[in-house]
Amino acid sequence: MLFNSFEFLLFFPVVFLLYWFVFQKNLKAQNAFILVASYVFYGWWDWRFS
Repeated sequence: MLFNSFEFLLFFPVVFLLYWFVFQKNLKAQNAFILVASYVFYGWWDWRFS
């Protein structure tokens, strides 16, 4: 997945909204979610990076 791809256009708002509104006020859950989302992001481009 590249920053200028259609997949990122869908991925970013979903991750952003989940991060701010679903995991609000739970720093441990926010950090775990960002870690998983980053693995998905880099793994989407090339599975060897995840």
